Amino acid sequence: MGVNRREFIKGTTALGTAFIVGFHLQTKGMAAKLEKNDPLEPNAFIKIDKDNTITFILGQVEMGQGTYSTIAMCIADELDAHWENIIFEPAPVKEVYNMPGMGMMLTGGSYSIRNQQNRVRKVGATLRYMLKQAAAKKWQVRVYDIDTKDSYVINKRTKEKLTYGSLIEDIKNMKLPNDIALKKESEYTLIGKPMKRHPIEVEEKLTGKGIFGIDVRLPNMKYASLIFPKVYGAKIKSFDASQAEKLDGIVKIKQLPNNKIAVIANHWWQAKNARDLVKVQWDNGEFEKVSTANLIKEYKEYFDTDIPVMRKDGDTNNAFKTAHKIVEAEYSFPFLAHAPMEPLNCTISHTGDSAYMSVGGQLQTLYRGTAAKILGIEADSIEYYTNYLGGSFGRRSTPNSDFIIDAAFVSKDEGYPIMTLYSREDEIQSGGSYRPMTLANAKLSIDEKGNITALKTNLVNQSLTRGTPFEAFMLKDGVDALQREGLDDHPYTVASHDMKSFCPQSPVTVDWLRSVGHTVSAPIIENIMDEAAFAADIDPLDFRVKNIKNPRFIKLLKNVAKQSDWYNRKKGSGYGVAIAESFGSIVAFVIKVNVKDKDYKVEKVWGAVDCGFAFNPYNVENQMISAINFTIGLTKYSEITITSGKVDQSNFYDYIVSRQEDAPSLIDIDIINSEEKIGGIGEPGVPPMFAAIINALYDATGKRYTDFPIKIG
Repeated sequence: MGVNRREFIKGTTALGTAFIVGFHLQTKGMAAKLEKNDPLEPNAFIKIDKDNTITFILGQVEMGQGTYSTIAMCIADELDAHWENIIFEPAPVKEVYNMPGMGMMLTGGSYSIRNQQNRVRKVGATLRYMLKQAAAKKWQVRVYDIDTKDSYVINKRTKEKLTYGSLIEDIKNMKLPNDIALKKESEYTLIGKPMKRHPIEVEEKLTGKGIFGIDVRLPNMKYASLIFPKVYGAKIKSFDASQAEKLDGIVKIKQLPNNKIAVIANHWWQAKNARDLVKVQWDNGEFEKVSTANLIKEYKEYFDTDIPVMRKDGDTNNAFKTAHKIVEAEYSFPFLAHAPMEPLNCTISHTGDSAYMSVGGQLQTLYRGTAAKILGIEADSIEYYTNYLGGSFGRRSTPNSDFIIDAAFVSKDEGYPIMTLYSREDEIQSGGSYRPMTLANAKLSIDEKGNITALKTNLVNQSLTRGTPFEAFMLKDGVDALQREGLDDHPYTVASHDMKSFCPQSPVTVDWLRSVGHTVSAPIIENIMDEAAFAADIDPLDFRVKNIKNPRFIKLLKNVAKQSDWYNRKKGSGYGVAIAESFGSIVAFVIKVNVKDKDYKVEKVWGAVDCGFAFNPYNVENQMISAINFTIGLTKYSEITITSGKVDQSNFYDYIVSRQEDAPSLIDIDIINSEEKIGGIGEPGVPPMFAAIINALYDATGKRYTDFPIKIG
């Protein structure tokens, strides 16, 4: 694409002012370099052709979360572009596309809309201003007499119209305005409206035109299947590939520097079959003696040791001595696989001092840099293409770049394109990277009026950032920042705290799962609060309102109470409430479960979400529905266990996720625009759902289920 060719974004700061400083076309020298029929590329985000084709170049990836559609809405609204005809292109790896404040291109942490909306809207608004100026000059009228709509400038008096594309020559040398005001909310035509997915994205996915990573096909392309250590930490002693090499289609079998073996073949199935004939001698090491039960025993022992302090304030000892009531609970959360529908893959073609890389990954800058280091070339020498992502839930944003490292080692110096592709079993079992197994306990005291006087917690799980580029600023004094999420910054008014955590070392590979630390902190906090409410003989929802000061939380709780007719519910009929803030948004749920024999089903969900402002309410609702169904499966079925150092599960028949029959019959989501700071929306629905299920099951059964996945009976 042209941005690559002419480098007129070179030297930009890549932050909120990127459009302004990155726009070099106002210089005669740069303008002169444009060929006569080249499209106008006024900055890194929009390309306008003379035939009025408008292309948005997006640094964010699309993995089903609706980012393409909503970011496009933001630009198109300010530009007054015809939204349905907008074309998308994934951005190359360039500094100008870095996530503001992050120093790299990434999609994650529910940041896409909240961090990008202001910047991309400025891009659209500035370009619309320039187009109006150009039209006014051409028609010799005041700018006041120019309107814009559906990618046209319109003379208000004569109704004459010009396409945006017809004006690109007029604005190529135009000086950029300093700062253009964005539209007021009353002027929005797209923003804030419930918009379905962009029609081009829908068509591409429904017809198969859309290219996911696994769809990539290049001339003379080969495929690689990997042999992973079955036992975590095992080392290759020797291997014999003589039988596998006799099979048709086998190109090469080689050991990789990261203790794996790659079978390269003309076709994927040839590679997969051949790897079964490779005889490998492993040194399994000490982890061969480890199973899940051993890990649980080890983790519990840390509770009684001097582990790092996460938060300590007030006098918890005195609070517990003088407490009216004390409640306590222990929690266990298993390893969880992400299990995206599209297995992990990465295609690299490495020749000499350059390479081509095609991958659906969320950390483009990191992944390109990692590959470059292994290939021994400059990062800028890699042409990087971002495909659609067939789901992720965090797996394609792995901070240790595991599947990128595999692909780079496989492709290094091979001279032809190779897709390194994990099988489903690789993804779940041998090559998996999991939400860490977690053990925790909590102890809470209240006074006679139901005020919370002390909260003590201990939490043990592996660090998600140790050994990654994020360790330096996220692992401090033995506490991982992701252990803190939602735990030491809970919303309740508590007089004293004593909170600790520990990160044990283990060869088991871990990765952040959708909602990250909140997947364990919300169930802990919202369950112990629920227990305290019953101990205080106060309605669980009223107990929360009593002990939370933030009016946004209180408004959501009252909202879901009204939605669910909470105060008229039949006691013991399976109703549970929970609320949590994560990624800048607050979500409250009331749910109803039906318990029958040794099974349960989430029947109804009433939810309220405050993300500041919903740029696309339809997408917000979709993300809530997605989070609810995603969490039901994790709560009810999913777990990764280890026996003799190996993962027991391998595919969807033994690693079960939500199925259609698990979907609630009612999901009622109320979106509240509080006009507070914009929050994320892809992840915040998950944490309170975990907690609401626990609390609803207690209402239905009288028993607290705090070991996940939850088994009745």
